[in-house]
Amino acid sequence: MEKAFKILRQPVCDSCLGRQYAQLLSGYSNVERGRILRSSVAMHIDNEETKHELDMSNFSGYDFHNLEMLKPAAKKCSVCDGLLENIDKLAKGVSRKAKKYDFRTFLIGTKLSFDLLSREEELWERIGVDDCEPLKAELNREVGKRLEKLMGKKFDAKRPDISFLLDLNENRVEAGVNPLFIYGEYQKLVRGIPQTKWPSGKYKNSVEQIIAKPFMKASGGKIHKLHAQGREDIDARCLAWRPFVLEITEPRNRSLNLKTLSRKIGKGVRIRGMKFCSVSDVRKLKETKSDKTYRAVVKCEKFLQKKDLAKLKHLVSEVRQKTPHRVLHRRADLTRKRKVKALSARYVNRNTFLLTVRGEAGLYIKELVSGDEGRTSPSVSEILGNQCRCKELDVVKIHK
Repeated sequence: MEKAFKILRQPVCDSCLGRQYAQLLSGYSNVERGRILRSSVAMHIDNEETKHELDMSNFSGYDFHNLEMLKPAAKKCSVCDGLLENIDKLAKGVSRKAKKYDFRTFLIGTKLSFDLLSREEELWERIGVDDCEPLKAELNREVGKRLEKLMGKKFDAKRPDISFLLDLNENRVEAGVNPLFIYGEYQKLVRGIPQTKWPSGKYKNSVEQIIAKPFMKASGGKIHKLHAQGREDIDARCLAWRPFVLEITEPRNRSLNLKTLSRKIGKGVRIRGMKFCSVSDVRKLKETKSDKTYRAVVKCEKFLQKKDLAKLKHLVSEVRQKTPHRVLHRRADLTRKRKVKALSARYVNRNTFLLTVRGEAGLYIKELVSGDEGRTSPSVSEILGNQCRCKELDVVKIHK
């Protein structure tokens, strides 16, 4: 009881009294803990008929039997300055801000004023911090509970749709809308468009922009970003279904009909399997390394005989690839080892054949064909003794 006596030397509300014992007795609110402690101290001083240097305004609601004293007027709490008696008012302020947004889950944060922080620090210097809960934590929890009842929304500390910050220093509420993440798979059916938007504006369109357009319009978001499991070259098609996550920042509307929006995608790209997901799915997507099967139309400088294609079976092996010349301007010059796991070739004419290759993630197919001036070895050109190039390239399967 010594700790409670120290606390009650200044006017303190039930919440601030009980919060100093928050780690004791589960199933009680801080208000309930505070009321129990206050009553226990009141009985103790009534029994001993002495005030123990306590601030008697803490007992303005009590009728003492033995202790003779005038009934004191209640005073404002010296720790929270009456703030915890106005939780409903704080929650209503947040709800007014919240009505501007569409969300299902939320998180509450609080920025305390310097005065409130100082008051709490002064109390802890007198009584210690054992078993205590910070004022900020109680405010976040209690305002969150009220907001759940007011708006029918759910408090979520891990992945909320929106976060509200009670700035008690500036007396305002700030809202931070968390991004919307939508998983799906796409096919790129045309050549000549990049996967993501080019900052230079060289390409007017991209897979990302085509997919994002209807979702941005429906959500009212500010910025979009496409996270995909790998990427195809600008001049290649992706006939396989490539997994991706579309990220939309600061959406005003989160209640999207994904099936309807999927049908509004522009020409050249198709999507399927759209569903809401989280930022953790972006990480999983980036970490997943899948084999891919490619189909290439290969052109040769010298005439080719059908029997020559049998030599390509020796390409099913480990390939050493230095960073291709075409991407050296943006990637480090490294040597990578990648496996060609399966290969077949079909003769078309004296200068052309169709090549189908299953390769490990990260295998550069164009350089596997050309050799990239010796930077990829072995290569189709090296094995055939005939300089070859990839005229057309398609991703036909992404293995799961």
